[in-house]
Amino acid sequence: MTVRIQDNNTEIAATMAEAMRSEDPEVQQAAWSQFHQSLTDRLMADFEEIKQSNDAAILAERGYRQLTTREKQWYQKLIDAMRSPNPQQVFVDIIGEDIEKDIMPETIIEDVYRNLQEEHPLLQAVNFTYVKYATKWILNDHSAQKAVWGSITDEITKQITSGFKVITINQSKLSAFAFIEKGMLDLGPTFLDAYIRAVLAEALYCGLEYGIVAGTGVDEPVGMIRDIHEGVSFSTTDGYPKKQAVAVTELTPASYGAILAPLAKTENEHSRKFNKVTLLCNMTDYLTKVMPATTALTADGRYVTGLFPFPTDVIVTNELSDGEALIGILEEYDVLVGGEQNGVIEFSDEFKFTEDLRYFKVKQYATGRAFDNTSFILLDISNLQPTYITVAALVNGGDENFS
Repeated sequence: MTVRIQDNNTEIAATMAEAMRSEDPEVQQAAWSQFHQSLTDRLMADFEEIKQSNDAAILAERGYRQLTTREKQWYQKLIDAMRSPNPQQVFVDIIGEDIEKDIMPETIIEDVYRNLQEEHPLLQAVNFTYVKYATKWILNDHSAQKAVWGSITDEITKQITSGFKVITINQSKLSAFAFIEKGMLDLGPTFLDAYIRAVLAEALYCGLEYGIVAGTGVDEPVGMIRDIHEGVSFSTTDGYPKKQAVAVTELTPASYGAILAPLAKTENEHSRKFNKVTLLCNMTDYLTKVMPATTALTADGRYVTGLFPFPTDVIVTNELSDGEALIGILEEYDVLVGGEQNGVIEFSDEFKFTEDLRYFKVKQYATGRAFDNTSFILLDISNLQPTYITVAALVNGGDENFS
């Protein structure tokens, strides 16, 4: 049975994630090559199976998009460029002077981000906004602004505008090299679109998760793990420092409430309301720390999991070290996605072209940061203890507790 485009190859995904965390270029190159080969094989197999019928319904069932007219035109230009003996010049011609017609259509990258969010809980929960070339972003400051009856005065205007804060957007570039086998160019725009989107999705996810969780803020997003309180010292080489971790040994209602209480106020002491939080930790800590601390055996012999005193979602991310966890409000983290006028795909002259391969570079400009330093709390869960049910029994007319 042919593997559908939207299906995940768990083994390759795990290899990719591990390789991206590695600092060994050879390991990274090997992982990318494995990913590209797997993707190419799937596309070629689907093409051979579907080309006779050219049935749009089958294409849609396999996860291939119905391209817009503009998308088809752009991909055809890309195919022509890849086939050209002078692809660099053709890429320049693709950019052209008419930005709206010549750059990579926004619908392609927007669809990539939508699929990423659907497949990954962390990306689904944070706020993604496509800001194009904006340099400023306005945020609600959580202050409760009331309308005031009376004449219009400067004082009222000041009160209203004080309910917002403006942050500067300094976008960083996330890029990766990829290649297309020249034989794939014969498959046409629909299959090339599936290939490009898969490469974009894999490259973006590998970089985005790291940036959102642990990014330093130097040419990358400011991660949730970073201390961004007003006046904090920022290093142009190391970025923002890590938050001071709060030690957690138990998850009783009293202790958990004390952990979450700082989230209820912004840095400016404005009240913040929320009805759930999210805990992030790596897989090892979830299995050895969080799961034992939030699981109990009931009287009828069943294990009940997810026993948090306050509604809490748990997301596993391997961007956190052993013994570390983050807790906070994911909706308070903004990922602002932009771009340059020449789009997301560009010709790469950093690799020599071979007879059967065309190399290109995929890039995306983005930044990210939490609303303020109180949106997330770094936890030290290295000594988090398992939960036990406490039973009270009546002994000789008095109470006696057993754990």
